[in-house]
Amino acid sequence: MPPIRTARSRVVIPAVFLALGALVAAPIAVQAAKDSPVAATATAADSTVSTLPGVGRVETCVLDASSSCTVVHGFGVKPAAITATAAGPAIISIDPNQTNDKTYRLRALSRNGENYRAGAKVRYTAHYDFAEVPAQPTTPTPTTTTTPTQPPASTPTPTTTTTTPTKPPTSTPTTTSTPTASPTTSTPTSTTSPVGTCTNPVWTTTSSNNQGDGRTFGAYYVHNNMWNNDNGTYSLGACNYNSWYVDVTQPLPGDKGVQAYPNVHKDYNDVALSKIQSAKFAATTPANCAACIYNVAFDAWIGDGLNNELMIWTDNKGQVPAGRKVGTVAFGGFTYDVWHQDGYTAYVSQVTQKSGTMPLASFFNDMVSRGWAPKATTWQVDFGVEVVSTGNTKQRFNFNDFSIQEN
Repeated sequence: MPPIRTARSRVVIPAVFLALGALVAAPIAVQAAKDSPVAATATAADSTVSTLPGVGRVETCVLDASSSCTVVHGFGVKPAAITATAAGPAIISIDPNQTNDKTYRLRALSRNGENYRAGAKVRYTAHYDFAEVPAQPTTPTPTTTTTPTQPPASTPTPTTTTTTPTKPPTSTPTTTSTPTASPTTSTPTSTTSPVGTCTNPVWTTTSSNNQGDGRTFGAYYVHNNMWNNDNGTYSLGACNYNSWYVDVTQPLPGDKGVQAYPNVHKDYNDVALSKIQSAKFAATTPANCAACIYNVAFDAWIGDGLNNELMIWTDNKGQVPAGRKVGTVAFGGFTYDVWHQDGYTAYVSQVTQKSGTMPLASFFNDMVSRGWAPKATTWQVDFGVEVVSTGNTKQRFNFNDFSIQEN
């Protein structure tokens, strides 16, 4: 796992950190070859094996003179796929021809393709699949959003991240003892038909600390992101990237900060913001939970690393973003309050949006026009729920649709 986080800083599990120079690497999913013998020669991973068939964990190895290392995964079974997920300016790759039931070969290069010096220590997050990853459904054509009768707005949760990822994954916890009430909710407008509630998951995982697993589904990654969890229990079940749920039992933390961000996300290799147009989404939250504090939100990392976070809150109960309110905007017929501080921007919907098509390009353009995106690229776009508390009662959050539309 990444270093210890404060309630104000969220570091997603999918972040890969090189110990020397704070270097990070780009996410690359590699399918393991059928037959590829390799000698186990170098540093073993420093983490505990979890239950098959899906395992996500932090690994560490020391690079040799070829800027590579051999990692002993310790499963005794050859993975069907290994995914290395990271945050930004370096490149990590895994050689499928040197992956077997004991080890795999990893290489780390700088952004300009140069080797790192021998002895550099690389710390990264790896996800292992031991069953073939389900094929990704065809991405549907973007749906034009009709103007709702009452303009709602998405409220981004103020949490300084991470992922995973999985890394998770910039919201400053409220200092007041009583959380601010969420805006009045109008009947949500749906512009798409949700895929459906997950009732027979193909993958499940439970986390009760700050170690959370994830699973690759085609181009997307469902992640039980426990970036700040201390004493909550999060059980996630996934039928696919666009159909999953998480059962949460979370006592109110002393700092009233976000504890976890279960999400689905897509990783990019620093693509231009102009490539991403919109995203379909659908989520349902607990119907009766007076003690619940959470926000359902999109989360995107702008530029390199973890220094510029954009959030779009679609459903807010008792949360307040970091920074200060600097105005309002209206996109796709919904009005959003804009909260900002250096390195963090949250667009908070003035009404709850349960489903629809989020015009991501409009938010990206607004960030650029305000000078808040000096490097107009992204390496990850997420959709999930930031949880502060469920009043120590078990509550379910369902995510019934998700896909990103691109140029």
